[in-house]
Amino acid sequence: MIMTEATAGLADRLAKLKRRVWQETYTGIYPAQKLLEFDEAQHAEKFRRLITDPANQVVLLREEGQDAGYFVLGKPRPGWTGPPISVNALYLISDFQHRGLGQQVWQEIEHRVKQAGFTVFGCRCNEHNERALAFYRRQGGVEIARESGHADRSEDQISLLFHVE
Repeated sequence: MIMTEATAGLADRLAKLKRRVWQETYTGIYPAQKLLEFDEAQHAEKFRRLITDPANQVVLLREEGQDAGYFVLGKPRPGWTGPPISVNALYLISDFQHRGLGQQVWQEIEHRVKQAGFTVFGCRCNEHNERALAFYRRQGGVEIARESGHADRSEDQISLLFHVE
């Protein structure tokens, strides 16, 4: 697995990748209209802002010469009341799941958290994304908050806390 620090020049690729992983991950969870109306240009601009903000680390994941996924580690999203550092996105396309790559990426995330001087970090995950929740729990994630029961299931979130040694 090759992990590349994203530059603003990668924002369009990251947005295309995000469209794909959202389709694979959230079909049946998010409202169909939300997935159909995914605006790559808007998401590319969001990636550019994240990439240029020194409080965030945006990393493109490549495997077998292909874009395989990405993660965003940094300042928590608005509304987060947990630790000052959080995994704000972690996605692998389905072709690269269940091959141990997620564990490799997680080890890198933990390394970066420690390198930043923290021993705890957070993550929020859609309550209905059972595969991701199982992965996070295998990594030691402990549920600290739950927001569920929304009419729009994309808003149902579980907050998890992780410790690194």
